[in-house]
Amino acid sequence: MDIKTKIITDIMNRMQGELTNEQCDKLKNTLDIVLYDVKVEQATYEVAESDGYILENERIMKQYLGTLMIEGKSPKTIERYRLAMRMLLDFFGKSIKKITTNDLRYYLAWYKETRHVSGTTLDGMRRVFTACFNWLEMEDYIYKSPARRVARIKKDTKKERELYESEIEMLAQCCRSIRDRALLEFMYATAARVSEVAGVNIDDVDFEKQSVLLHGKGGKDRISYFTDKAAMFLRKYLATRTDSNPALFVSRKNPDNRVTKNSIEQMIRTLGKHAGVDGSHPHRFRVTRITVLVNRGMPLQDVQELAGHSDINTTRMYYRSNKERVRYEYLKVA
Repeated sequence: MDIKTKIITDIMNRMQGELTNEQCDKLKNTLDIVLYDVKVEQATYEVAESDGYILENERIMKQYLGTLMIEGKSPKTIERYRLAMRMLLDFFGKSIKKITTNDLRYYLAWYKETRHVSGTTLDGMRRVFTACFNWLEMEDYIYKSPARRVARIKKDTKKERELYESEIEMLAQCCRSIRDRALLEFMYATAARVSEVAGVNIDDVDFEKQSVLLHGKGGKDRISYFTDKAAMFLRKYLATRTDSNPALFVSRKNPDNRVTKNSIEQMIRTLGKHAGVDGSHPHRFRVTRITVLVNRGMPLQDVQELAGHSDINTTRMYYRSNKERVRYEYLKVA
């Protein structure tokens, strides 16, 4: 195999699993065209594996990701950690044990500049790096974690506006099926995350108590509740089901498949487009419900438990002060 072919093969092997078959074919064709007139000599091409750091990085990351799995991290979380670390290591092209504090600071600055991500997203990436390098230190792969001196990144303070009652009703009126209406009412009533809604089974629902067992982040289950209105549409929807799928909500096109997080998000976006409600997203239902519960006097600690927040300060971030309510409360004690 000549050197040019080896370069192309190495690139394709690295991208395998990251691209679709069609994208891989396009990449291969592009490389063939771009490198057609390029002369590559043996002395100018060093196979990265000769340094040994790639294999070492892969071995260390397998151990780390395995540790996360044993600790009970969700597959999605583990994949997020894997991807973030792989991007970092590919960017610098050196041993994970040689990554410095300045490397991390530079990479985060570069990522924000090129990807235009929010401070919240960037700080999430910083936490991934911190967790990984702290593990490397604990396992004696490195003397001291370079992430220790990377300061927390200021998160965005802009709060997402809750939906008005009229907007929720407009979205409800645009539902194309009883399933969509039941899903919308259930999602709003429970203040559940979209992934939690997708993961609910019929057996998780107790119609007598109007409660539901939600399978939350990090394997933490909790109980939430739903309204009479949501219960009515749920019963109507379940009465139309003829499949044996245990999922509470299934795909409209293929009832043998559980509804997915992406399909719920797409459904809400479509409803928003038809209803003329800008920025429609499942998370806004959660924001709205939490805000309504707090404004109606539900203790913040109870709202925290209902929402599945580990930190009450997270719950406070959802609270939107209502000026009229503040005025009313002020006049009561004035």
